[in-house]
Amino acid sequence: MKKTALIIGASSDIGKEITKKLSKDGFSLALTYNTNKIDESEFSGSKIYKLDTLKDDLSKFFEKVEKENQYVDTLVFCSGVAQKRALIFDVPDEEIDKIIQTNLIGAIKCIKYFTKNTLNKRPANIVLVGSFVEKNGCSCESVYTASKSGLSGLCRSLATELGNLDMRINIVAPGFIDTKMNNNLTQEEKDEIANMTPLSRLGTAKDVADAVAFLVSDKASYITGQTLFIDGGLILE
Repeated sequence: MKKTALIIGASSDIGKEITKKLSKDGFSLALTYNTNKIDESEFSGSKIYKLDTLKDDLSKFFEKVEKENQYVDTLVFCSGVAQKRALIFDVPDEEIDKIIQTNLIGAIKCIKYFTKNTLNKRPANIVLVGSFVEKNGCSCESVYTASKSGLSGLCRSLATELGNLDMRINIVAPGFIDTKMNNNLTQEEKDEIANMTPLSRLGTAKDVADAVAFLVSDKASYITGQTLFIDGGLILE
């Protein structure tokens, strides 16, 4: 039976690259977007859904995906929002709520309903897109860091909780990736970050997608509860 991956947040730069890679690897795909609509012609044959993880009924959504797709056994959660750089006392309450709800609570709820619907589809696996900031923190992005760091505790706990159900869960933690999310950086700032990185370059969305593809493959069948840093060695500095 052909495997199906549900990618939450597939319209982001990283989400699109993950979609392309898993499609090449033979997965059927169910894709979600919120504000940035997915071009159906770009991913023909995939099921595409509009989903707001903060407002929509996730229980009904996962039931719908289950009914409309053949064999959903993989969840990739790459939905997320960044934080505008600011000292903690200057971060608006509504921004704090949105970051935590989107990046952390959204992941928890998606995992809840995904696992509920895949109990009879073993093995199953989950990959969360975190961030390298979980390792050493990030000044003036403390709320974002908290949301991504929370994924690590979630991952480690669920690895033991779900292991005997033949479900794996892991995290990819990108460093500075050259995507639209980092368009606020000047070229000079990007060059400075690249110079700080042992591999002397920014990462690409493809770097992240290749790591996700590995973790959802049979080659990683004995790996769970782990965080794989895709940062060119930046956390070593």
